[in-house]
Amino acid sequence: MYRLMKILSFIICNVPKSWRERLGKELGAFFWAFVPRKRKSLAQRQILDCKLTDSPDEAMAIAKASSLRFGPMIVEVLSYPRLVKQGFFNKFTVLGKEYLDTLKASGEGAVFMASHAGNWELLGAWLAMSGYPLISVAQQQNGGSDVFINEYREMMHQHVTYKTGIRDMVRFLGEGKYIGLLMDQDPGYAGIMVKLFGKPTLTADGPAKLAAIKNYHIVPIFIHEDRPYHHIIEVQQPFRIFADSEELTKDEKKERIYEVTQKLNDILEAHIRKYPADWFWLHNRWKWTKRRQEKERI
Repeated sequence: MYRLMKILSFIICNVPKSWRERLGKELGAFFWAFVPRKRKSLAQRQILDCKLTDSPDEAMAIAKASSLRFGPMIVEVLSYPRLVKQGFFNKFTVLGKEYLDTLKASGEGAVFMASHAGNWELLGAWLAMSGYPLISVAQQQNGGSDVFINEYREMMHQHVTYKTGIRDMVRFLGEGKYIGLLMDQDPGYAGIMVKLFGKPTLTADGPAKLAAIKNYHIVPIFIHEDRPYHHIIEVQQPFRIFADSEELTKDEKKERIYEVTQKLNDILEAHIRKYPADWFWLHNRWKWTKRRQEKERI
């Protein structure tokens, strides 16, 4: 897999822009063609359950658009060797950059709440290339795929730690670095039950728990493609879990973590409602929520 991806990357970096854009579309169509029918139906059902539309046809169209975008996403990542030399920063318009600059000037660590909406790999690359001290928390991949993606992340000055590296995350925060967490997928029984689209949803409380250690800022951040291969990065206003002078009991802190996790889901939901085709609907988001609910009914 590693060698195949390197060869494909070399080709993409050395063909005209129009060819790269065409290849992105074809890769997206190829990906969608091989998505199992059950997975397509799952995406459609989740979109309908979230009441983003009441039309099955429109729900399937959103699911398809959500999948087709993986072609251009792959092409952009494979273009890193070309982009790192020229043209990388021309791909972005950034809203809320002043929040990042203020945070960087403070020297404090922070927790970044991101999601599988838009090209999240490109978002991490922009933060690192812009000089913000980002530590990307990633899921380890298999074999050559893991070697390849981490090599390309390092090319864009990203530092990666895996989900098991909790002690490292705490240390990095103390050193004034930013921990980037994708918090929108099903965490299994490890999550806490809050609402998403009005539905009880097991949700990762890692961002809130990490931020609570020393009352670090939480920074919601999103990326959206507004035209082919150009992106809007939206940095929302950072916030702390606790007021500076606040003294809470253990139970009160636990309740605040719950409240903040709900707030982050509300922020995520608002973004998805604005750009429904940006989110990864093929993921079975409520799998473990349903299992827990069934277990509690027994």
